[in-house]
Amino acid sequence: MTATAPVRFRGEFAQRLDDKARLAIPVAYRSALDTAGDKRLILVRSTSGPCIQAWALRDWEAYENKILALPPSDPTVQKLLRFVVSGATPVEPDSHGRVVLPPTLRAYAGLDAAAEVMLVATINRFEIWRREAWNAQAETVAAELPMWSADLARLGL
Repeated sequence: MTATAPVRFRGEFAQRLDDKARLAIPVAYRSALDTAGDKRLILVRSTSGPCIQAWALRDWEAYENKILALPPSDPTVQKLLRFVVSGATPVEPDSHGRVVLPPTLRAYAGLDAAAEVMLVATINRFEIWRREAWNAQAETVAAELPMWSADLARLGL
């Protein structure tokens, strides 16, 4: 993997937070980070649903550089900075592959300690959802498949 290629996460994993709100990062995700040479993550609020996004540090920093190139007075940029960037939290898995999910991000995603969660890869990051919320999201997307599949063809996919 080249230094500029994003870390690639694949797969969907059911987990449970422990009573200290620690999440065990799946081996497949830890392996992707190890291949990239840096296991640090940045956790942020997602703009696409009530979940936490986890980015490899270098990919998050590349995203920050894109944000810095935008006009800071733009109202949408200000919302992004205040909603997503303000809560960005660096974490590093411990020797057991666990990270602590910060209380503010857990509250946004509706996660209590010992919550059942789904980790869902979105190629260059993964999302951490409350299991019930993920199930509802997946059902909605599946029900809308006939409507949005035409858009995939338009995008060349």
